[in-house]
Amino acid sequence: MHEIPSILTANTYFWRPAGSASGRRANERRRHAEVAAFVTAHETALQAADVTIDFDYSESCRNVYKHCRVTRNGRRSNIMAVRKAIGS
Repeated sequence: MHEIPSILTANTYFWRPAGSASGRRANERRRHAEVAAFVTAHETALQAADVTIDFDYSESCRNVYKHCRVTRNGRRSNIMAVRKAIGS
């Protein structure tokens, strides 16, 4: 059973972005790939529970931005809905 990626629950307020533009883009691709792989692996369970994850991650020269919105049955929820849906 896959664990929920730590980026979904992480507090990125104090995170520092990579020093170079290529490093920042690599971090963005890696974080998006983590979440996409998780959603793909648990797609049927998430659809059965009507849970959706809207995730975005970006880095600027000075800041790290993360947006994660979980909805269940069309209403805003939290990460617990994902945990219940995948059974962990």
